[in-house]
Amino acid sequence: MFRHASLLVIGLPLAALTAGAALPQKKPVQKNPAPASAKAALATAAGNFERDVLPLIQKYCVGCHTAPNGSGAINLSSEKSFASVLKSRTSWDRVSGVVLEKRMPPADMPQPTDAERKRMGNTLESLFSQADCKINDPGRVTMRRLNRAEYNNTIRDLLGVNVRPADDFPNDDVGYGFDNIGDVLSLSPLLMEKYLSAAAKTAQTAIIAAEDKPRLQKFPAGVLQGPGSISGEGYQLATNGEASVEYTFPVPGTYTIIVRAGASTFGNDTRLIGKGKDGKPDKLGPEPAKMAIQYKGAAIRGFDVFAGPNNQLDYKTTVAVEQAGKQKIGVAFLNDAYDEKLPEGRRDRNFYIESVSIEASPEVINSTARRELPFSHRKIVIDTPDDTSDAEWNRAAKAVLAPLAHRAFRRPVTEAEVTRLIGLTRLAKAQKQSFEKGIQLALQGILVSPSFLFRPEPDAKPDDPNYRRQLNDHELATRLSYFLWSSLPDDELLGLADQKKLQSPGVLLAQAKRMLKDPRSRSLAENFAGQWLQLRKVGVVQPDTTRFPSFNDPLRNAMRTEAELFFSGIVQEDRSVLEFLDSDYTYLNETLAKHYGTPGVQGEEFRRVALQGAQRGGVLSMASVLTLTSNPGRTSPVKRGKWVLENLLGTPPPPPPPNVPELDKPGGKIEAETLRKRLEIHRSNPACANCHAQMDGIGLALENYDAIGKWRTEDAGKPMDVSGTLPDGNKFTGPKELKRVLLSKKSQFTKAMTERLLTYALGRGVERTDKCNLDTMAKSVETKNFKFSAMVEAVITSKPFRERRGDESGKKV
Repeated sequence: MFRHASLLVIGLPLAALTAGAALPQKKPVQKNPAPASAKAALATAAGNFERDVLPLIQKYCVGCHTAPNGSGAINLSSEKSFASVLKSRTSWDRVSGVVLEKRMPPADMPQPTDAERKRMGNTLESLFSQADCKINDPGRVTMRRLNRAEYNNTIRDLLGVNVRPADDFPNDDVGYGFDNIGDVLSLSPLLMEKYLSAAAKTAQTAIIAAEDKPRLQKFPAGVLQGPGSISGEGYQLATNGEASVEYTFPVPGTYTIIVRAGASTFGNDTRLIGKGKDGKPDKLGPEPAKMAIQYKGAAIRGFDVFAGPNNQLDYKTTVAVEQAGKQKIGVAFLNDAYDEKLPEGRRDRNFYIESVSIEASPEVINSTARRELPFSHRKIVIDTPDDTSDAEWNRAAKAVLAPLAHRAFRRPVTEAEVTRLIGLTRLAKAQKQSFEKGIQLALQGILVSPSFLFRPEPDAKPDDPNYRRQLNDHELATRLSYFLWSSLPDDELLGLADQKKLQSPGVLLAQAKRMLKDPRSRSLAENFAGQWLQLRKVGVVQPDTTRFPSFNDPLRNAMRTEAELFFSGIVQEDRSVLEFLDSDYTYLNETLAKHYGTPGVQGEEFRRVALQGAQRGGVLSMASVLTLTSNPGRTSPVKRGKWVLENLLGTPPPPPPPNVPELDKPGGKIEAETLRKRLEIHRSNPACANCHAQMDGIGLALENYDAIGKWRTEDAGKPMDVSGTLPDGNKFTGPKELKRVLLSKKSQFTKAMTERLLTYALGRGVERTDKCNLDTMAKSVETKNFKFSAMVEAVITSKPFRERRGDESGKKV
């Protein structure tokens, strides 16, 4: 009852949150008025398009990309002016990139000169940039709930407990490559039930209430250990032996051990059939079953067991425990008997245990109440009532709950919110329960409140697409902390937000640099890099161990740890992001060092290792990336090339056309002696040629690494050809030269990584109106030696990070 009451009392309706209930905002940033020369600018843009772009499109593109069934579902034949191009941006956004990178036109078609490519591509990019930047659109982030990682980290940092309740939640959906995207983070009835259950369990873990003290713990038959077996009557010992449990005694003192047991009839021992005139059990037979209760391996009391299997009785004894800790409690059956000459039902004595219980004495309960409380309890319950009056209860509850809710909601709390929380504590007082129990109930209310579960940024005009405003200080603090830590703001960041100091770029940047050096920034490796570089997939890939017998779980774990430590090192030491492309060091333990053939590394502890030679360096040569981009039984140049295009260069190829057979698909296998040759045959299909020309060369240059990232120089006993060519004419041989080519595209890599980091930081996909911001951001990273902090600075000082607008859905058609 209390759990649902908590939700109703403290929870604000989601509609109220999205409407901006009770949250004051800064003065809106008004949209810049259109310049007086807008018509002249549009006319100039149209002239540039018609002069520099349209003739080249007509000459080189419309032959294939013509309505209604243009190649790749792209039609470039209908627009004759820049104004009409702006209305159909979806197709045209892709044109400049593929032309500049020489991915279009296809190799078997007439090719533009380099000058024509630059004129066409650069003019389009410039015109689109001008159009987008005039819109002055910071974008809009859908109100986000905490995802599983954020929930676990927030509980940890808010309460100081070592629990991970969200591990039991349903998996989060993924959008734009990340699982923190507001548009896909739905809230199902199942997840709401999980929230309620997690809130109750977490509150009891964090706060110790007298009502939760252990008095009696019962161990049913199913958890007993020993030589016996489970039967309908309980845990059965068919021969002499001992059944036992382990119990952790919280403090020294006196405890009562209670064994509920019975035994089957043997001989003339007919069990409890009644009581004699003297009130004692009326029994027949020479001897009852005998049992001993044991503590620390020694018998402390023996019993004659007269109870039968179906009418078991309790047998009790006390034990003086001298030292807290885990000890074994045993129940021994001492006089097994069997005589096949006796009548059926009386020829075998067996022993049955229904349960074993341990009950704490009053002295133990009181001593437990006085023992040192856990850190979480001391962190939360910073005050208690001095007497039993209502006024004193309310005073102490407010002293505890106001700062707790302030941290949990990541903003100042209102008097009304605190009053509702105090009301929850009084539910416990009304039932004569402890103050700590009342704080538990209020904490449950906090943990199921929308203000905790969601990250609201309410607007005064949520449905007006022309509405603009700056984020307030608390919204900025929340965006920053969940970006860098996947957790709530700490006291320093929250304090600066309370003082309204975070609007200063210098203060915001200083906080970001402090937070990047904090161990909590490891979450960037786990959650950003884990998804950007797809490292999470390392946990589920299944290489064929008959072909690769050295692959096992320790190696799998080492692969992912190397990549995460490498990323965290760049973050915390503020190194160049270009080291993702190539580096002269990595992080190894003995398991991974042997896999790489690197000598001199012993033990399972990871350490930074200087690399010798050209085999390793950067993420492309890491076994984690190489394994997740392979098939179970062989390498996949296509997957590896696609991975580079998507994650490092930001130019993902389109999906394959339908009905194209896979290389190794049964019935469609391309017969050739080498993988390179099979790919050449595959590319002879015109439908496959263009995309594979982009991917295959990159992947083939990585063929020195087998399907689990081990270095090799031969394939099936034959020397390997690891040469490749990109559509722009760049040629290379092997991974070292491929990395040289990628480094020559450092501007493209920087922009691609900045875009991924911005997507992760915002919790929404990057839109076309963000592209002018992205250009500026990427250039600023280059001017600051490609430092990771420069990329973070570019993100957190950008308009999309610091501002928001109303919703396009409010626009009337």
